[in-house]
Amino acid sequence: MGYTRRSVLQTMLLTLGGALWGARRVLAAPTARKLALLIGINHYPRLTKTPALAGCGTDVWLQRELLCGRFGFAPADVLTLTDAQASRSQIRQAFQEHLAQQVRVGDVVVVHFSGYGTRSAQPLLLPSDAGFDGVGNGIDNGIGEGELLDWLRQLATEQVITVLDTGYDYPGSFACGNMRVRACPAVPEGLLPPPTTARPPGVLFRAARPGTVATEALWPGFSAGTLTYALTQTLWGTTPAPILVEVAAQIAQTVGSQQAPEMVGAPRGLPVAVGAAGRVVQVNADGVECVLAGLAPWILAALAPESQLETPQGVRLVLRSRNGLIGKTTNPGSVQVGDWVRERVRVVPSNVNVTIALAADLERIERVDATSALGSLSYVNTVKVGEQRVDCLLGRVTPTTYGLFSPGHDLLPGTEGEADETVKAAIKRLIPRLQNLLAVKLLQLTDNLAATPLNLTVRLTQAERLLLTQTTAPTPTANGISQDLPTLAAASPLTCQVSHRETQPLFALPLTIQANQEITPHPPQVLPPQTPVTLTFNAPTTPGLTELRLLLGTSEWATPLPPEPLPLAQAILAHLHQVTSAPKDTYQLHLDTWAGLSLMYRVG
Repeated sequence: MGYTRRSVLQTMLLTLGGALWGARRVLAAPTARKLALLIGINHYPRLTKTPALAGCGTDVWLQRELLCGRFGFAPADVLTLTDAQASRSQIRQAFQEHLAQQVRVGDVVVVHFSGYGTRSAQPLLLPSDAGFDGVGNGIDNGIGEGELLDWLRQLATEQVITVLDTGYDYPGSFACGNMRVRACPAVPEGLLPPPTTARPPGVLFRAARPGTVATEALWPGFSAGTLTYALTQTLWGTTPAPILVEVAAQIAQTVGSQQAPEMVGAPRGLPVAVGAAGRVVQVNADGVECVLAGLAPWILAALAPESQLETPQGVRLVLRSRNGLIGKTTNPGSVQVGDWVRERVRVVPSNVNVTIALAADLERIERVDATSALGSLSYVNTVKVGEQRVDCLLGRVTPTTYGLFSPGHDLLPGTEGEADETVKAAIKRLIPRLQNLLAVKLLQLTDNLAATPLNLTVRLTQAERLLLTQTTAPTPTANGISQDLPTLAAASPLTCQVSHRETQPLFALPLTIQANQEITPHPPQVLPPQTPVTLTFNAPTTPGLTELRLLLGTSEWATPLPPEPLPLAQAILAHLHQVTSAPKDTYQLHLDTWAGLSLMYRVG
């Protein structure tokens, strides 16, 4: 299905007419000026016992790419302050000169902060020159969150979007499983203005609610804040669900329950725009470089050479290599810097592995035994904690039992063994669970809501209450959807209504993926054109994050499908695989013949 640059721009301007975080209509308005102040601090010279962060500079870069490349901010109107540039006085000066003196009524302002935070008399953001005062061991040069919001309230516009990718609650360690924590230990009250309880202007995103942690992580070749990456990736894709639902779902999948983002404000649901995988940032005789910030991390990590991207003019780019978020492609000509790109053909390895980190609480002899036992499994990679992105951790549940944990150190349900079990025996016991993890990882490779041309809508309801919706049609999201992941009672009934506007029937395969990685395939369904079909399920009994995955395509599913999770996932990818010139040992997935949708909820 082709699409022109003109149609993309028209659709973008129309669909951005709703609200982005309560101010999205302004982002699309050609007459409104758009100003941004982006702050990222990895290094804190005065906090000598605090480890440096690694992803805050990347956060600034990701946000700048999003604002300039996706939402039309002029580069001159986006001011960035990183590391030593981001002292308290320089941040205050930037607010005054870049924002307060320039902003007019109706303008949109984006303020982003990535760095350390702490809790004193109030939540406290730490500029690069923050440090202990040497008297009462309070923090000097800090910026109270309430003080920051007061600065924003003084601006001449109400269209303010604030993103705070920092944390205030320190969990007792700077590591949270395989994640890095962005909070310092609480300190006595410093020289701060009194806390404020006034509502923030516009819309405010916090990386973590009280009692949870803000984290940054190693992604496929780069470090970034968990909130920032989920937020920017979601907005490049531009899904119709309320934005916090999508962001919270990605954070829950990559961290676990240790981090829960928070949104303060009253935005409407996010309208649909044409999804993009990213944009062209460099063109030369050797090829084209694209920022692929619109791809989910699990897609980005698996993307293999010979994958194809497409510009709005229909020009195809063949992927040669990837380094972090930058994909290098062929140069077929007629490509310009700034062109959006979307996926056309996704090539992924057929031998995807599960990556396991050995938790820090294991003794040396346990690490040796675990490495040996896991090394015998051809589909498992073993790494040190904090070395790279992982799918799970192997560690102690109690002093005498072992289990598997999420990257944020949530115990995966049902993985704890009996007391006094050896680590080798634990790994042998956990082999079926590791295979289930691999199956789930393979199924994640079927995400393609932003790339499919199929025109369809899915609505998940319970007792006539709309819980979630996903659609590829350019229509606003229906009212009544929760702004966060819904929590449902175990075994409670669910209704899923699926409709499409294709001229031929579609064939649907629904799957429920439980928190314990059990995968339940539901009977395949035929979906006639223009005729909504209602599917009924029950929420599982296992508490935790649950996914309803829907695969809809133009070819009929072969039955019976394998009952075991790993053969089932492999059979699904083999069904979607279209052999042309794909390299050996890969799946070649043409994204114009099917759609993969994911609806996430919690079982309480």
